Amino acid sequence: FNRYYFINSWTWLNGVWECSCSVDALASWKTDIGNSIEYILRTDSMVVYNEMITDTMYPATADVDLNQYYLTSAFVSDISDGIYVVGIISGNDTQAVGAVSYYALSATEFGALKEALLSDDNLITMGMAALDPGTQQLTPLITDMSMELLKAMYNPFQYIVSCMWFPFSKSVISSTPVSSIQIGWWNYSLSGNRITAQTIRLNEGPTTIRNHSQANTRGKYLNYSPYTRCTAFGIFGSVPIDLSFFDQNDDSLIIKYLIDLITGNCRVRFESYASSEQTPIHHAITERDFMIGVPIQLAQIATDYLGTAVAGIDAVGQTISSVTKFDFGGAISNAAHGIYNTINAAMPQLSTSGTNGSFLITNSNMQTSFCFQFFRIVDEDLTHKGRPVCANMQISSLSGYVLCAEGDLDLDCFAPERQMISAFLTGGFFWE
Repeated sequence: FNRYYFINSWTWLNGVWECSCSVDALASWKTDIGNSIEYILRTDSMVVYNEMITDTMYPATADVDLNQYYLTSAFVSDISDGIYVVGIISGNDTQAVGAVSYYALSATEFGALKEALLSDDNLITMGMAALDPGTQQLTPLITDMSMELLKAMYNPFQYIVSCMWFPFSKSVISSTPVSSIQIGWWNYSLSGNRITAQTIRLNEGPTTIRNHSQANTRGKYLNYSPYTRCTAFGIFGSVPIDLSFFDQNDDSLIIKYLIDLITGNCRVRFESYASSEQTPIHHAITERDFMIGVPIQLAQIATDYLGTAVAGIDAVGQTISSVTKFDFGGAISNAAHGIYNTINAAMPQLSTSGTNGSFLITNSNMQTSFCFQFFRIVDEDLTHKGRPVCANMQISSLSGYVLCAEGDLDLDCFAPERQMISAFLTGGFFWE
């Protein structure tokens, strides 16, 4: 009947051997099956399997390999190595933002600025004091005021509107060196750099993406989630990296920073980088904003003129003769009727410009690094399970274990035999 059979049993019956058989459907229609083109799911034919297909046949274990790699940092960790960006109200400046000019100062230059503003010579420069030729003592030009009171009321930082510290040097910013800085109405012999561009760009990397230790023998799909995870740690915090953006044979990772020198904001972008292309291709993976600048507090002494006037009033409403010429909206004449208000107004008021920010981001431990988690998978049974193919192929071109997605073949056979063949193809069979 043009079929192959499996012999199930032999029976001796009345001098005759009776053979019980079942049809070997695969062997009987082997030629037709081998010539058919089917969608092959799995096979152990090593030359055709697709190592980029995630193979869930073999589960991951709790055995995790951890690796951490560090980049050469684009930032400094010592406060003395960074720069201060100071916003100063000054005169004609084409690079100013509104009325404010911005200067980048090193730690030494910033110290010189503070020393110049708080020096006795600055009181002379501003016309608030003079040097007595005879006594060589500094005396205020405002009558009836001691030198100590003048210094208490004088605000040397009134023309400085902002101060921000950044963890990099002046060499990375666009600026022009200057030997004098105008602060308000006055010029000071101070060195620094006038900022000519409000934003700067810095890069870290590129760095190669590490591969799973089993990827070479089990498939490149292990280099991706969920078998491999990657997290970037740095000045920006922690950012999970989606490895599906990378071609593991070629791509690298590069980090780009866009920094606003005025506000201290930074936008960081992570990109995949195909270095083998004639024109390197960058693909954005993710980006986020964070505060990279550290606001620096500048103390300012604010004069409360109402408080100063009322300070000369005693509890019964009498005024000191030197202040009787002042009467701010009846505050003095009515002072006796509101003792608490008088005392409150007389309290010294201190205002501040800005607040001290956090230097945690500049800690040396915040050097940019990538932490890889590699989840290992169990041993494979290639002979009986094969590996993924997921492609249309002629069955005769394969060997060993074969698993098809469909088993509907146009064969000259009975329906039960066709069903048997379909069950073998979709359940897995061995081709020799």
